[in-house]
Amino acid sequence: MTKTNIGLYQHPLINLLLLSLLFTVSPATQAQWVALDRTIKPGESHYFDPETLEKHAQLIKVWILTSFDSKQKGGFHALKSRYEFDCQLLRARPIAHLLYPDKLASGSVIGARHEESPDWFALVPQSNFQHIADTICKTQSE
Repeated sequence: MTKTNIGLYQHPLINLLLLSLLFTVSPATQAQWVALDRTIKPGESHYFDPETLEKHAQLIKVWILTSFDSKQKGGFHALKSRYEFDCQLLRARPIAHLLYPDKLASGSVIGARHEESPDWFALVPQSNFQHIADTICKTQSE
């Protein structure tokens, strides 16, 4: 598991390497986010980018945007996360997280974490993850 806070690195070569990595794992800046019509927590909005769906059998990778009405601990208003969902076994795992200072995640990345976790977690019924899985797994059969 690698945790990266871009502001901690001062060496220009490391900065260049990290920025190139972020551009390879981040979705296009003009993503067409689709709102998920349900949220569990007030002050949060959730979206997914259907253009970033990668299907492999029952597995789907997708970028998810969580936008917060108020600034979160760590100074971010938006979180873009890349997750892999197993539509058959109803589970998910994180791949990457990017933090943004603005609600639309259109500004500069202020923090990142890339951890293609080998550990899957079960989707809790009625949770946001279950709702996201229900939505994206429908696209698998289309």
